[in-house]
Amino acid sequence: MEPLALSRTCWKEIGTFGDRSCPEHTALAHCRNCPVYAAAGRRLLDGEFPDGYREEWTARLAKSKDVGDVETISVIVFRLRGELLALKTVFFQEAAESALPHSIPLRTGEVFRGINNVNGELLLCVDLAALLGIGGEEGETADHKVYPRLVVISRDKQRFAFPTDEILGVHRFPVAGIQQLPATVSRSIRALTAGILPWQGKMVGLLEEEKFFTALSRSLAP
Repeated sequence: MEPLALSRTCWKEIGTFGDRSCPEHTALAHCRNCPVYAAAGRRLLDGEFPDGYREEWTARLAKSKDVGDVETISVIVFRLRGELLALKTVFFQEAAESALPHSIPLRTGEVFRGINNVNGELLLCVDLAALLGIGGEEGETADHKVYPRLVVISRDKQRFAFPTDEILGVHRFPVAGIQQLPATVSRSIRALTAGILPWQGKMVGLLEEEKFFTALSRSLAP
């Protein structure tokens, strides 16, 4: 076996990948079972990196992290009359069966509609359509069966409920895809919206959470 050790590529010459004339080949069946082949593999792994190897792979790995690394936001899309709106998923807590709120004397108004009992908890109920200045008839709809829901949202320990005509599910959008509001959008919606999101050939208004929740709190002031 010693003479074969002198050849750095004997497996290519007289071994499995050569003419197989090596006297040990029949017994070993394959060069991977040979100590000469194993020793060559260890030398390869223990050897010095060629010039530029580290720099080349550092550049490749750094580049691969950028591919497809797109910042996105998760939102729940819902419909109020004829308008599609979205709010970040993190603020949604549940969707309950639609129910009329109980009015509070001297407090119930256009935006603040009263209180709703949701799983034993009394929540302040607001009319987002009134808050955003969205017109149209309640229950105005689409060409498919819809299920109105009472949505519960929360931020900084403040919990609100509001009725929606339809919940269209959780969706993820690229942040870079948020577009500016067109000039035709009403002033009320524009004041509380961060932009619009293209979705299934339609435009969805993305509510700006800071302004939105501030407006909700103000709507409760006596």
